[in-house]
Amino acid sequence: MLSRRALAPALSLVLTAGGVTLAAAPATAAPATATPAASAVRLSDAAVSGTRQIPLLGNLLEALVGPLLSGLGGVGETLTLTPPQWSLPGVTNSVQWLANGVPIPGATGLSFVPTLEQAGKNLQAKVTGSLLGLVPLETFTNVIPIPLPSGGGDGGGGGGGGTGGGGGGTGENPLLEALSDPALTGIPGVGSLLQVLNPLWSLPGVSTTYQWFVDNVPVPGATGPTFVPGLEDAGKEVYARVTGTLAGVPVVNLLTSRLLVPLAPEQPLAASSAATLAGTAKVGKVLTVQDPTWNEEGVTHTYQWLRDGAPIAGATAKTYTLAPEDLGRQVVVKVTGTKEGWTDSTVDSNAVVPQVGDAPTFTTQPSVSGTYSLGQTLTANPGAWGTGATPTFTYQWRRGGQPIAGATAATYAVTAADLGSTLSVTVTATRTAYAPATFTTSALPVAKLPSATTITGKKKVRAGKPVRVVLGVVVDGFAPDGTVTVLDGTRTLKTVPIASGSRTLKVKGLKPGKHKLSAVYSGSGATEESRSKVLKLTVLKRR
Repeated sequence: MLSRRALAPALSLVLTAGGVTLAAAPATAAPATATPAASAVRLSDAAVSGTRQIPLLGNLLEALVGPLLSGLGGVGETLTLTPPQWSLPGVTNSVQWLANGVPIPGATGLSFVPTLEQAGKNLQAKVTGSLLGLVPLETFTNVIPIPLPSGGGDGGGGGGGGTGGGGGGTGENPLLEALSDPALTGIPGVGSLLQVLNPLWSLPGVSTTYQWFVDNVPVPGATGPTFVPGLEDAGKEVYARVTGTLAGVPVVNLLTSRLLVPLAPEQPLAASSAATLAGTAKVGKVLTVQDPTWNEEGVTHTYQWLRDGAPIAGATAKTYTLAPEDLGRQVVVKVTGTKEGWTDSTVDSNAVVPQVGDAPTFTTQPSVSGTYSLGQTLTANPGAWGTGATPTFTYQWRRGGQPIAGATAATYAVTAADLGSTLSVTVTATRTAYAPATFTTSALPVAKLPSATTITGKKKVRAGKPVRVVLGVVVDGFAPDGTVTVLDGTRTLKTVPIASGSRTLKVKGLKPGKHKLSAVYSGSGATEESRSKVLKLTVLKRR
């Protein structure tokens, strides 16, 4: 069996998990015989070189620096234990020295002097850290072999010692040791095969298992002697843990050297389907780009919308609302696919040419304020027209539904021509690049002017003579027209037109007796009808 002497240990590692404690020995030390719950772990020289300190983990309590044995390994030579550095203050250390993994009775101090009883064995110390309220954490030092004394004479005692030594060799379980370190072969690279060259074990019948690591993280399922780095492993370090198992001896774990997987040359992404635009190509409508299909999964996208080939400031989302500036111009979107390890690729969508947007709709309908009577001013309120830019408004006033020439302002003064008719206004709302919208208010009547009718004349006349009466129609500020009907009680005597508000009329054929004459003005489009008071007339008999 190969024996190595360690003057200064290179690395000590203890991991506690699931009740199993693993202890790591330096590359130059022979592995120790461990307790049933322990396994000896040895790092290859290549793995130790340049490797950072690995923290020792436990249940909440952690050894930041492992315990260390120092001294010359030999019978009578003092070995000194340097306790671990813990992650928490106030930790109590208890020490137990081990020979081939078996506790040495009474050896519980920070130093130990090997005796002949430990000759030919591996010495190691177990340090247990305890802190109130936490699970104790066991850590193990590096291993220092104690060689058998050389020489001793030719006497029977020496021969007996030789025999006894041989007998001791056969009475103790031999330790499993790697006579050569495991190694990795192959050219490191994405897609290239790496293979573990197994170590040369010191005992036959060893079962060898593997676990591959990438940047210190175990690769799920990578438990064979070969491993092919993937694209996600580019730029990271790959190594393998080689575990030797043989019944009756402690398990030995070895780490290979590390290989850096170089970054793979980037391949361009390729789109197998085009980017397409969905939505209505009208100003104010929203366009959405349907992403292309790529030759790789997990591609992320960025967007840039263009107007006639020029980037639209701030238009970098998956959707875009067509603006008035887009009217009649070509709008496309560039979709850029990105994935780590691949060259970005950009795909243009189909182009659309937006048409005028839909006419705006009001949220508050237009209305008219004011009094619908002669000389009064009416005012058009354009209402509210939803979100977006405020429209510009134009007006057209209407009389009886027909446009009034020149009446295109927001206000309108009621004229005599409007009397007796209806007035309304059509409001046109216009936004740039949108179809115009119109709304006509309800047609409301303009009040007619009130009139006053009179009938005057003599109160007595002789039969056979015509009765002369004066008809009058008065409208304030207005010369009325229309007709006036003269009544005798309820009997119509005569209907005549009236102009300028006055008319003289001769009534013939009245019989002797009393008569009640009245005049009724029919009104006109601008004036209301009215009725006079009764003129009482007496027709005398002839003489």
